[in-house]
Amino acid sequence: MADVFISYSKQHRHLTEQLARELEDKGLSVWWDSELAAGESFRQRIQDELLACKAAIVIWTPEAINSDYVLSEAERARTARKLLQARTADVEPHDLPPPFDASHVPLLEDRQSILGGLARLGLLKDFKIAQAAPTALYAGGESRRRASALRRAGWPAAALLAITALAGFAIYRSYIAAPSSALGITDTGLRGRAAATADRFMATLNGGLKDTSILGPEVRLGRRGLMSKTDAIAELHKLDASYDRVSCKADTGSLTVKKAEQAPDGYRAIVATFCDFTDKSGKATTEKFQLEIEAARPNGTDQIIGLWQPDKMVLWQAR
Repeated sequence: MADVFISYSKQHRHLTEQLARELEDKGLSVWWDSELAAGESFRQRIQDELLACKAAIVIWTPEAINSDYVLSEAERARTARKLLQARTADVEPHDLPPPFDASHVPLLEDRQSILGGLARLGLLKDFKIAQAAPTALYAGGESRRRASALRRAGWPAAALLAITALAGFAIYRSYIAAPSSALGITDTGLRGRAAATADRFMATLNGGLKDTSILGPEVRLGRRGLMSKTDAIAELHKLDASYDRVSCKADTGSLTVKKAEQAPDGYRAIVATFCDFTDKSGKATTEKFQLEIEAARPNGTDQIIGLWQPDKMVLWQAR
């Protein structure tokens, strides 16, 4: 039996073959249904391989989303807490059926996310995992393990754990609600950080997204939802395909700053933004809109973890 099971749609066999070859080059054994022997029971062999593997990778394509076999295999892997997901560029995160849309699903080309997921499942032990980096591993397993632990602990222990958790949440809420001065950050300092982040993001856009250090490992693009840095950059790169030149500027004098919703050490900034777009024919248009930026400071440097814009979707395409 193989280390890795790959579920896919037959229309994209070449993608599966390429991924399998790369994983085998890293010393893993890989099974996909190209290895079915003549006369062998199709369903039984798949079930056996899926049960025995240490990781099951599902490649989501438009055809895979509509395949009962792929959906069944994905659900079995999810229940067994060994599901890794990847998608092709023609599949958006919101295209996936629930519950598979509730976790980070990187592009298939983002091999680092896939390798990181395999490493977290105990494979590729020499692979260095960046703790903050998103992986292809389905994120629901940990919460289910905690729930199972509570059930095994019995009611008295579960009640104690629940009370402890509520107390911790209350402390967390008071920490979030604390004024910036209580966090060791003056209002002036917070505004300065926010203004610098807005300016850096504009410089990143205007520079063709060559330096993307301003973005965190995961970025929430408004209604598009949470995606990896790689996916966010790919989405923003669509500007390059539409325009010959992009020139954006933030009016940091109009900055409104508030505490972040997701990062205790971060902030949200709303800033008036002006973008000049020049299309391939040389025609220029100007867009004025409010951009909301959420940033965190995981390693002493501010990184953007969220971006929101008006419904007309100036910087990236609508959902």
